[in-house]
Amino acid sequence: MRHVSEKESAGSQFLVSESASTPTGGCISLDSTAREQLQEKFPELLEDAQFQQKSMERLAGADTFGALVLQIDGDETRQAPAELFASLLRHSEHVCREKGGWSGLMHNCQAALVLPGIDEGDCIEIAKTLQAAFFGDTGKTATAGAAAYPTDPFAPSDILENARKALVHAEFFGPGSRVCFDSVSLNISGDQYYQKGDTAGAIREFKLALKLDPENVNVHNSLGVCYGRNGELEKALLSFKTASRLDPKELLPIYNAGYICMLRKDYQAARQYFQEAEKISPEVFALAYQTGRALMELQDPRAARKPLETAVRLHPRSNPAYRLLGDCYHQLDRLNDAAAAYKNALKLHPEDAAAMSNLGFIYELLEQNADIALMFCRQSSKMEPENALFRHRLARIYYNRNQMENALAEFEKAHELGWDCSDYIKRIRGSKKAAK
Repeated sequence: MRHVSEKESAGSQFLVSESASTPTGGCISLDSTAREQLQEKFPELLEDAQFQQKSMERLAGADTFGALVLQIDGDETRQAPAELFASLLRHSEHVCREKGGWSGLMHNCQAALVLPGIDEGDCIEIAKTLQAAFFGDTGKTATAGAAAYPTDPFAPSDILENARKALVHAEFFGPGSRVCFDSVSLNISGDQYYQKGDTAGAIREFKLALKLDPENVNVHNSLGVCYGRNGELEKALLSFKTASRLDPKELLPIYNAGYICMLRKDYQAARQYFQEAEKISPEVFALAYQTGRALMELQDPRAARKPLETAVRLHPRSNPAYRLLGDCYHQLDRLNDAAAAYKNALKLHPEDAAAMSNLGFIYELLEQNADIALMFCRQSSKMEPENALFRHRLARIYYNRNQMENALAEFEKAHELGWDCSDYIKRIRGSKKAAK
């Protein structure tokens, strides 16, 4: 079942669609003792690189062949006895004798078969037969992935790996499933690379997926997310526009195009994209939050209030959303509401210097909690000493308390950092001269 997944933090979000957050099944593997026992039963069993090399040698010049990869379903922390793997390998060898193929072992837990002269449809039928035979023998299920050659643009040496990717795809459907390699297999593989932080690997997989299915909306969207994460904003926007053109009712690429506009500081364009996305699905945290951000950047806090209130309702543990809602209330002169929002932001993230400074300043405006206001503004300035606004606020609090030496020092630091404090500085220096 597809769902929306929000990547990154609240301040840096893309939306992607995944078939599921994690595979529903697992697999069991061989321990060292079981491996030795299996080698005794199958002394000519080849594994991994040796099996791949043998397959390529025997397939030299082959026009058509298929590959299957199967794993025994179960708790992935459990290690299987050799007899269970032996059963799967015996049934695999039986199929290979019938079809003129050969089998081996991959990744310590997967039986692999290479079968010349068969296509994708044959692969799936053979997988079904093999799964049934294994279940009848052991009462256990096995999940299978299949791939066939030719499949443009893949070389013969890619097909076993494609079958393994199809196996990962099949895991999302539960124990005993079987899947033939397709663009979704590559989409899942690309998403796994993305989760590991390997955007180059993810982009490679997504581009291959589009060769198999150029109109796959989810893949175009995922590719755009990778480009966006790499800072290639023009490429990202093009991918999202392509996805949206293919399916104008799909929320994700419309929202993501808007988020790219946010990164480009084109807030008016972002607002327009977000308005379109809201027509499709308004109850998405990232959409509500980024809409509020765009409107605040456009100096429209009145319009920003509703989406920001929606954001904290949808995600009541979002520190950035509460902080931005506090900014919105502050600009609307709803100071008590602003204080409440900033307090919520600090509960969620006590080291949030901005929320701390903002709350201290609100307390000063409300003439409440004077000691806390001073403490918060001092602490936020210590946390971010190069922040001119924080220095200016602290200086004003000192000024209001007639602590002119401290006020002057902070105003001067704020002025050096780019905040215009010239009026306050002249006023304090003038009063000092007058006092002399």
